[in-house]
Amino acid sequence: MSRDSDNLCFGCGRDNPIGLHMHFKVDANGCYSRFTPQPVHQSYDGRMHGGLISTLLDETMGNYPYMYEKKVAYTARLEVRFRSPVLIGEPLEIVTRVKRRKGMMLEMTGQVIRPDGTVAAEADGKLMYEENHE
Repeated sequence: MSRDSDNLCFGCGRDNPIGLHMHFKVDANGCYSRFTPQPVHQSYDGRMHGGLISTLLDETMGNYPYMYEKKVAYTARLEVRFRSPVLIGEPLEIVTRVKRRKGMMLEMTGQVIRPDGTVAAEADGKLMYEENHE
């Protein structure tokens, strides 16, 4: 995968005109991001679309192996539980953590956290490492 194609990633690609333009920080434990949904991210009534909330979690989990381990991993499974609505315009924290590694699989957990500390959504994910990735 070339770095040029990374610039079109829907979640973090700086050259994707309709992307989320997310930025990430990583450490040995996980990956972290912040995001403030805009009106174009809503489903109805001033609330963020659930599919895009899932995307925040998926992107943040997926960037852990990419940025920290310098490996590509693809989502094999993502289970999201929605706990409270995300309002348009409220700044969010996305926190994902490594749960365990087993062979070609990386298990992670994640949360989307509202400004008052309420967990809006949580996820369990399994990512499969790409074989022979340089």
